[in-house]
Amino acid sequence: MAKWRCRQKRADARRRTWLALLLLSLGLTSCFSRADPLARIQEAGVLRVALDPSFPPFEFVDETNQSSGLDVDLARALAEQLGVEAHFVTTTYDGLYDALIVGRADVIISALYPDPTRTRDFVFSTPYFNAGEMLVAPLDAGITGPADLAGRRVAVVFGTDGHMAALEWEATLAIYQSAAEALTALAAGEVEAAVVDGVTARAAAKSALLLTLLVTDEPYVIAARREDAALIDRFDAILDTLRGDGTLEALLDRWIVSEP
Repeated sequence: MAKWRCRQKRADARRRTWLALLLLSLGLTSCFSRADPLARIQEAGVLRVALDPSFPPFEFVDETNQSSGLDVDLARALAEQLGVEAHFVTTTYDGLYDALIVGRADVIISALYPDPTRTRDFVFSTPYFNAGEMLVAPLDAGITGPADLAGRRVAVVFGTDGHMAALEWEATLAIYQSAAEALTALAAGEVEAAVVDGVTARAAAKSALLLTLLVTDEPYVIAARREDAALIDRFDAILDTLRGDGTLEALLDRWIVSEP
């Protein structure tokens, strides 16, 4: 009986030692993952990107049932810079932050506006696009900004931020129900300028000589958990590179196009 007890004690001691080492290993791994998200992603070989594929041209499901769009291509360009592949975690827009919280995704790239109420738990990149409302006018109209609109007819879309901004101007406002209607009125000479969203304004400027001037702010950013702030720092540096070498502009040109 004494020998059995001795063997049992040794076995219990070995189990306790093994358990302690296991817990220590898990703890170190957890700390390592939190402290170095880049190493975690590179070790996995995958950047997991949460997106809501219901907002073309930024993200949508194409005819092959694959995620596609500007944000998808941007995610792949970012992943390539890290030496990994992009994997897309699709969810609803309301579920994007939840995908980060439960660890299903590393980042959100989904035409995301930086929510000021979430800065305690999440960090945001510098903007890669601004979808704010823009003043659009022919280049030869002598319009350089709102100060030049006094007494002129300006098309606005009812209820938008651009509509609210234009109320402060000394212009005569013509109210429309869509950006397309506002731009049609501009093309027909019914108004001298229009205020439409940034995506529509950029697309219109590709097919006509137009002034485009931002009048409201709606930046799109990348988001990550606050403990993964080093990842956002790296992405900010990569975004600077993609701006500098023309890659980001090429993506915008590819995806933001006029309606056929």
